Amino acid sequence: MRYEVWEKLAHKYNNLWVQKYSLGPTRREVRSVLLPLLEANPDSRILEIGCGTGQLIREIGEVYKNVDYLGIDVAENMVEIAKRNNDGLRMKFRVCPVEEFSETGQYDIIYCTHAFPYFPDKAAVVKKMADLCKKGGTVVIANSSTNNPKDLLINFFLKATTSEAKYLSIKKMKKLFAEAGLTVKEVRIIREKRYMPTIAMFHTER
Repeated sequence: MRYEVWEKLAHKYNNLWVQKYSLGPTRREVRSVLLPLLEANPDSRILEIGCGTGQLIREIGEVYKNVDYLGIDVAENMVEIAKRNNDGLRMKFRVCPVEEFSETGQYDIIYCTHAFPYFPDKAAVVKKMADLCKKGGTVVIANSSTNNPKDLLINFFLKATTSEAKYLSIKKMKKLFAEAGLTVKEVRIIREKRYMPTIAMFHTER
């Protein structure tokens, strides 16, 4: 089962060691991009692809409690935890692989943190994100990236602990964005410890 590992990890996901040096710092950097956008437009419509247990949107919801948000994830256990953790807020969560997600409406903000390497057809996912994003809207993707032999080694072991993944280089990610019609405004490198791989956050605009 392609998603089995994420179903099993759901109940201990928020306490994994990578929260401190990878997932937590990534959320911090993504918040630093999204919160100013929400300050300028509190009514922004948000889509999160690979929402996991809803950690990032919960942190955003502490500031903007009425955010119009939809989070999708492949793991039912993750989504159930996200629903419980965000009960009472204006947030919706849905079990849905990104490949099967379809909507006629568009979003002001779309983001994806650490889920992107696990999508088989990455070009199609970036294109879908671009199509779902309003003109002038924002797409943010942040995940581990392979840019040197050290990254290659660390990401090899990271992949062995989760499921099949491909950690694209910054250069290859930029190519995907260009092909989808997204303009890269900023690439930010997140590295809390020397033994962590390069984590690249891409802030793009449609």
